[in-house]
Amino acid sequence: MSDDLPIRLPPVDPSSADDVPAASLSPELLAGLLADGDDELAAWTLRHALAESTRADVFDGLLRDAMGLVGDRWAAGQWTVAEEHLASRTLLRALERIRPELGPEHRIGPVAVLAGVAGEQHMIGLVCLEQVLAEDGWTVANLGADLPAEDLGAFVSRNDVDLVALSASDPARVGDLAESIRRVRIASSGRRVPVVVGGRIVAHPGIRDAVGAEELVPSVADALAFARSHRPPDESDGAPEDAD
Repeated sequence: MSDDLPIRLPPVDPSSADDVPAASLSPELLAGLLADGDDELAAWTLRHALAESTRADVFDGLLRDAMGLVGDRWAAGQWTVAEEHLASRTLLRALERIRPELGPEHRIGPVAVLAGVAGEQHMIGLVCLEQVLAEDGWTVANLGADLPAEDLGAFVSRNDVDLVALSASDPARVGDLAESIRRVRIASSGRRVPVVVGGRIVAHPGIRDAVGAEELVPSVADALAFARSHRPPDESDGAPEDAD
């Protein structure tokens, strides 16, 4: 199926797997594995890259470039929508395989709510950001794709939320994005919960003013930096000790 890609598969022998340098794990290799539906070797590739780079760097580099190739090959007619859809589904399965293993100290942290706006079907960016924030000590509620604005507002109103991250791709979703942010503002009246927006829509001129988000981010690393800059202080820091 992917004969147009010169792919050398990684070794499957565990005794030699660690000898492969992460630099040899190319976007072409990962794209081919994804289009072949091989989530096991795709996860191996990502996990091996993570041994030498941060999660955000791997997601913004190897993973993004691989999915860019998938899109390019679909646009050029080399692959059909079937391969494009299979690659996306395979990547989501692979990402589940490489979720960060977190200890009990990560169970309680500032709350970040992630969602794709109404009509938005893409999930990959949300899953990547979920993993990066969880690894950074956030409690993440990933509400998934195609979330109605009123349901987002209801969730925020019922929870002590410290950050909202929204994703959209099509500039036609600007109205849905603006409505989602408006609902967040209403639900968090009395304190302004910061809202960050990612996805291809951020490249559309005038989006920030049109929707009222605090920040537009083109990458997972930028979203992480924004989250860190708006992380609420730990209430335990500087708290007076009990008197003897």
